[in-house]
Amino acid sequence: MKVFITGATGFLGRAVVDACLTAKIEVVAMVRSAHHRLPSPVKAVELSFDDQAGLASALKGCDAVMHLAGKVSRDPNDAGAMHWIHVEATQVLLDAMKDSGVRRFVLASTSGTIAVSKDKTRPLNESHRPAFEVLGKWPYYTSKLLQEQEVLRRHEAGDIDAVILNPSLMLGPGDDRLSSSTDVLNVLNRRVSALTDGTVALVDVRDCAPVFVRALTEGEGGHRYLLNGANMSLRVFVERICTAGDVGIPKVSLPGKWAVRGAKFLDGIAKAADRSAAIDPVSVEIGSYHWACDASKAKRTLAFSARDPQETINATVHFLEKKGLFRRT
Repeated sequence: MKVFITGATGFLGRAVVDACLTAKIEVVAMVRSAHHRLPSPVKAVELSFDDQAGLASALKGCDAVMHLAGKVSRDPNDAGAMHWIHVEATQVLLDAMKDSGVRRFVLASTSGTIAVSKDKTRPLNESHRPAFEVLGKWPYYTSKLLQEQEVLRRHEAGDIDAVILNPSLMLGPGDDRLSSSTDVLNVLNRRVSALTDGTVALVDVRDCAPVFVRALTEGEGGHRYLLNGANMSLRVFVERICTAGDVGIPKVSLPGKWAVRGAKFLDGIAKAADRSAAIDPVSVEIGSYHWACDASKAKRTLAFSARDPQETINATVHFLEKKGLFRRT
């Protein structure tokens, strides 16, 4: 099998490339520059999403596409960039697939398009209706939901045979760009002063990667699959990180609305003083919601299996420490 992968140099991308090579799958990787960090068996093709003809040419001879490229940000100023990469660039890629005759498509999305709630409920599954009234607060999740809808529309039209994988918060070693590990780093560097009553869902990138490979042949077209290793309260999540990094655990707990108001107040003071705020109010707001989800479908269909979440947290902390982003005291 020969697979075309976008986002191959990212956190998830590098893990998926390694899993493909282990499975003896030939990989063609789309890269933005010649200075990429990919194993030598990988054929790197320097392309941009503006070049539909170039994409169609690169796809010739491929059996499937894995679309892992994306941008993770909580900054409202990045809304346009996220809409471009998640929605518009995906449309160009799908058009190129149609031009080249490639049909199998595996998309990396996020559990946040399915499993987020204002109220603490049982873990949500793939049958849950997207909470538009919640997702609309954050451009990242809005753009990912629009991306999923476009992919499913094309699947229903018969243009592609699509499978969507929805990992929860991905942690583990190797997140050089801090696309997912920023929350862990903030806890380690004591940028979390108060805890809200939210729920966290997390998964190890090393457990996700083999599932992407299996989805190429075993995933049912038109379906979404949640990938989640553990659900826990925000307090337990922070305590586990603090234990792994030998740092003090925040003592203060606040209801979500008061924590968000406080964070916004401190953010306003920081901006007035032309300084960076110690606490991101968007992250505080996200932490006040409930993200618990159920990965039973992926376990049944795609043989998904998750390791102990403390092993994942320990590996993440060790990686951040090794990178010099956190110093143990």
